[in-house]
Amino acid sequence: MNDMKPENEAPMTVLCVDDEVNILKSMKRLLYKQNYTVLFAEGGAAALDIMHQQTVHLIISDMKMPAMSGAQLLEKVASSNPDTYRILLTGYSDMESTIDAVNKGKIHRYLQKPWDNEEIINVIEEGLEKVSLKYENRRLQKLSEKQNNLLKELNHNLEEKIKLRTKQIHVAMHRIERNNNATQKVLYNLIGINPNLSGSFANSVSLLAKRIAEKKSLSKEEVNDIAYAALLCEIGLLGLDTSIYSKPFSELNFNQQNEYIDQIKNAQLIFGPAVHLQGVSDIITCQFEYHNGSGPNQLADSQIPIGAKILSVARDYWRYNQGRITAEKMEDAEVRIEMKKFQGTRYDPEVLAILLDNPDIVSDEFIEKPIPVHALEPGMVLKYNILNEAHILVLPEGHIFTEATIAKLLQFEKSQPNPLSLIIEEKKEEA
Repeated sequence: MNDMKPENEAPMTVLCVDDEVNILKSMKRLLYKQNYTVLFAEGGAAALDIMHQQTVHLIISDMKMPAMSGAQLLEKVASSNPDTYRILLTGYSDMESTIDAVNKGKIHRYLQKPWDNEEIINVIEEGLEKVSLKYENRRLQKLSEKQNNLLKELNHNLEEKIKLRTKQIHVAMHRIERNNNATQKVLYNLIGINPNLSGSFANSVSLLAKRIAEKKSLSKEEVNDIAYAALLCEIGLLGLDTSIYSKPFSELNFNQQNEYIDQIKNAQLIFGPAVHLQGVSDIITCQFEYHNGSGPNQLADSQIPIGAKILSVARDYWRYNQGRITAEKMEDAEVRIEMKKFQGTRYDPEVLAILLDNPDIVSDEFIEKPIPVHALEPGMVLKYNILNEAHILVLPEGHIFTEATIAKLLQFEKSQPNPLSLIIEEKKEEA
């Protein structure tokens, strides 16, 4: 019986084995007052029968017995009941056999005859204590495994909760994943309509990231991905409790700050079905990595996408400016001074240098000249998104105006507190 686990209230069991009845009687007189059950067997075969029927925690056997020696018996016990503590009684003339028994039978202790009563009681108690500690260790291991399984289950439930909270986003993405442009607009609106997030902040970060990317002379595709990733840089917050992002980052405790950074995991879940937006997802999920490799995933500088480096600078500029990092909002000059402290550690020095060396790069004013709605003509192409006061998309960039859409836009303008002004794509001269 290998699985030996004594009951908490039941005494442990000791088995004494000797072919001499007088020796067994002496053992009985010696041990009958002890706080454990004592069994007796007149030989190896009888001992094995007993151990087959019930749990034995410690066995003490004489060395010289007919048919089966104590060494042979304990060798069998070591194989069939490895948790049983094994003690061998031997005479002075049996030392060579004792050494062989220690090796083959994996004897824990051996005592020489004639034994000392106090010593043999102490050795038995010591053996039972070791067996008890082994069981306790095994119990604690099982408890630890149970707790680990419970923790895994809790983590699984947390993931399910996040999936549930982002289900609407996934459903929207599945429905329109063949239309990349439409997917982008839907995701942006999910941020714009959230009362605890800001479409204005998202647009400011996106515009600054786009301008930095253009200064880096990146390809048009890279610039578009970076601008879009910046627009959705906070989408992972949708899976968090609003208390995590409703106050400045510096006022969060250590665990809350870690939860805030963990928004990137929610973003990964959200972008998971949109394989065609993998580049955008990579930028967003790496946005909190540091140039010196001390970010949440400790990525080396060469492993961080250039878009994530740009997003980090653009995002934090506006976070400082709008009081999202510290409680006090910072003016442009203060932001630049503060961010320069982290040049080469938190921020890529070349990317941050573009911000620091170009005073006008953060301007809210478009370089292009806007025109009023009443000046629109059919065939004109909208260059930038039109958003309402709540920063919800009204018309997407690239829209080609018709008489019907101009009329609807004029009607919409009447419901707005301020007149609309838009930027139109310049007409390209024909070759």
